[in-house]
Amino acid sequence: MSKVNESGKSVITGEQLDEMFDNGEDVLDYFDMDHAVVEHHPPLEKRVTFTMPAWMVSELDKEASELAISRNAVVNTWIAERLRRDRRRVDSTSEA
Repeated sequence: MSKVNESGKSVITGEQLDEMFDNGEDVLDYFDMDHAVVEHHPPLEKRVTFTMPAWMVSELDKEASELAISRNAVVNTWIAERLRRDRRRVDSTSEA
């Protein structure tokens, strides 16, 4: 099932590794644990806190209820829409 490379290590395809893993077989022998690479990715999200009047929170809650989504989703959607609109406006004026 596996080939042996010039250094005497077993070599298999990704599909073979997937199949072995899915079957519950030990696959650690196919990894170079002496030279493991760990990639650190920055968080995709950041927490932001807003302070706003109670009437705004109430309106956000009404909108969220009508759309059956969270208040956070409403705020994220509205801000994303605004940023995209403003970016399109800037892009269109820079092309002129």
